[in-house]
Amino acid sequence: MRLLGLLLFCLAVSVSASSIPEKFFGRFKIDRSENFDEFLSAKGVGFITRQLIKLASVTKVFAKGEAEGTYVYENLSSKKDVKYTFKLGEQFTAEGLDSTQHEITFDVKGDEVTEHHKRVGNPDVSPETYHYTISEDNSELIMCKAYRNFLLRLQP
Repeated sequence: MRLLGLLLFCLAVSVSASSIPEKFFGRFKIDRSENFDEFLSAKGVGFITRQLIKLASVTKVFAKGEAEGTYVYENLSSKKDVKYTFKLGEQFTAEGLDSTQHEITFDVKGDEVTEHHKRVGNPDVSPETYHYTISEDNSELIMCKAYRNFLLRLQP
C-alpha cells in the first residue's frame, strides 16, 4: 500500500512539474501555411474575409512569465492582438481573437504545447485545440489544428 501511495505521489509531482521546453520561447512570424484556406472555408468563413485573413501579418510569442511557473503567450496580428499569462494545465477565461470570451487551457505533452479554447456561453461552437511543435532543425514553430489537416509553419 505504501508503494502505491509513493507511486501516486511521484506521478502527481511529475505531472505538476512539467514546463514549456526552452526551444518554444521566442517570436515566430507566419512564413507559410498549408490548407489554411480550406480550413477557413470549412469553418464557414466567406471568400473575401478569407482573403483578408490570409493577408494579415501574424506573429506568435511564447515567453516565461514574471511569476514562478507562469508563461506568456501573444498572438500579434494586423487585425487584433491577444496576450495571455497562464499556468500550464490551469483553465482561465479571456477574450479570443473573435472578441468573445473563451475558456483557455495551455498544456505540455512531451515536445508539444497545446492551446485549448472553448467559447463561453456558446455550446453550438465546437471547442478547438491548437498543437505547437518545433521543427527538427529548431527553425520553425509548427502550429497544427486537428481539423482537415490545417497546418501553419512559423519562423523566428
